[in-house]
Amino acid sequence: MVRRFLPPLVAAGLIFASLALAQSAEPVGYLTADTTPQTLRILPAPPPPGSGREADDEAIFAKTRTLKGDPRWSLATLDADLTPRAGMFACAIGVRLDATNAPTLDRMLHRMGYDARAVVDPPKDSFNRPRPYVGASGDPPICVPKTDSLAKSAAYPSGHATVSWAWGLILAELAPDRSTEILMRAREIGESRIVCGVHYLSDVEEGRTNGSILVAALHSSPEFRADMERARAEVAAARQTPHVGPGDCLDTDQAAQHPPY
Repeated sequence: MVRRFLPPLVAAGLIFASLALAQSAEPVGYLTADTTPQTLRILPAPPPPGSGREADDEAIFAKTRTLKGDPRWSLATLDADLTPRAGMFACAIGVRLDATNAPTLDRMLHRMGYDARAVVDPPKDSFNRPRPYVGASGDPPICVPKTDSLAKSAAYPSGHATVSWAWGLILAELAPDRSTEILMRAREIGESRIVCGVHYLSDVEEGRTNGSILVAALHSSPEFRADMERARAEVAAARQTPHVGPGDCLDTDQAAQHPPY
C-alpha cells in the first residue's frame, strides 16, 4: 500500500463538521485555555511506519472493506452523522433524548463539541496522520463521500471517537443503571469509523483516551457541573415514559456484541 505525507491542515477541526456547531465569534465551550488539557503532550504518537501496530491497523482496514453492503456498514454510515447527539444512544438508554425533552442535556453535549475540538486539533495537526484510504491502492470504499476536506484532515486521534466516548461517559453518569449499554454504544460509534474506512483502530483507541481526558477536565467547570444536575433531572423525567424497544435496536445490539476486528 502506497502512502503519502499530508500537507499541514489548512483549517483545523474538520472532523466536527457533522456536529453542525453554530458559528460564534467567542468560545462557547466550558473549558478555558488554562483548563483545557494539553493532549499533544498526553497522547502517544501514532504507530510508526513499519511497526507491528501499523501492520495491524492496515490489516484491519483491509478486512473491514469487505463489510460494504453489510448492515454494519449501514450503521457506520448513520453513525458518521453526530447531530442527533444523545439520540444516538436511544437504544442504550431506552428513550430518545433531544432538545424537546432534554434541552439542557442537548445544549451541554453541543457545547462539549467545542471543547472536544480543543483537545483533538493539536495532536491531529502535529502528527498529521493520513486517513487509511488516502494514497491506498485500488480506490478502497469508504462509507462517506471522499471529499477534499476529509482527505486533508488528519486521522489521529479520531474526533468522532473522542466526542462519542465523552458523550457516553456523561450519559453513563446520568443513567448509571444503563452504563454498560451506553458505553457499549459509545464504543460502537467509534468502531463505526473503522468500518467506514476513515480511521485506523489506533486512531479510535486514542480517541477514547482523548474523550476520557476531556470529561475529566469538564468536571472542573462549575457551569458544567450545574448543567449536569439539570440534565440528570431531565433524563430521569424522560425515562418515565420509555419509547424505544428491543425491536428498534437489532442492528446496534448486534454491532455492540461483535466488534469488526
